[in-house]
Amino acid sequence: MIDHGVWVFIHVMLLVYWLGGDLGVFVLARAAKRPELEFAERAFALKMAVQIDLIPRLCFTVMFPIGLHVAASGGWLQVPAWAFAVSWVVAAGWIALLLAIGRNEGKPLAETLNRVHLGFQAAMLVVIGTLGVQALLGNGPLPGGWFGAKILLFALIFAMGIGIDFAFRPIGPAFIRLATEGSKPDIEAAIGSAVDGAIRYVLGLYTLLIVIAFLGVTKYF
Repeated sequence: MIDHGVWVFIHVMLLVYWLGGDLGVFVLARAAKRPELEFAERAFALKMAVQIDLIPRLCFTVMFPIGLHVAASGGWLQVPAWAFAVSWVVAAGWIALLLAIGRNEGKPLAETLNRVHLGFQAAMLVVIGTLGVQALLGNGPLPGGWFGAKILLFALIFAMGIGIDFAFRPIGPAFIRLATEGSKPDIEAAIGSAVDGAIRYVLGLYTLLIVIAFLGVTKYF
C-alpha cells in the first residue's frame, strides 16, 4: 500500500511539470509569432512548442486517477476498486491517443484523431463537471465543499483545452504560407491571432490550476 504522502508528492510533481511545461510552450509560442525573427527560428520555436506541449498534456491525463489515490489515502473519499480501474484505463487510452496524434502529425489520420480528442474532452467536461456540480449541491458520490469545487474547476480545464486547440488550429496553414510566400500582413495577422487566442485560454488554465492547488492545500470551505 502506497503511503498518502507519496501520492501527494506525485500529485504535486504533476502540477509542477504541468505548469512548467505550459510556461515553456507559452514563451515559445510568443517567439513563433515575432515577425522580426528568421523563418527558421520561428519554425523551430513552433516545433519545440508542439513537442514540449506533450508534457503538460501527459500530466493532465494522469492527474485524475492520481487525485483519486490522494483522496482515498487521505480519507476524504471511499473509492471502490472498479473506479480506480476505470480511471486508469481511461488515462491509458488518453495517453495512447495523444501519442498516436503526435506520431501521425501532418497526416490525414491526425485530423481524425484530433476530432476524437476534442470529442473526448467535451465528454469529460460534461461528466466531471456534472459530478462537481452534484457534489456542491450535496448529491452524488463525491463530497461537497472544497472537494466538489476542485472537481468542478478541474472539469473546466477541459474547456480550456478545447479552446486552446480551436484557437491554435489556424497556425499550421499560416506557417505553410509563411514558408512559401514570406511575411505578409494577413499571414502575420493569422499567426498573431492564433497565438494570442490560445494564450487567453492558457492563462485561464493557469488560473484554474492555481485555484485548484489553493483549495487542495487550504481546504478553504
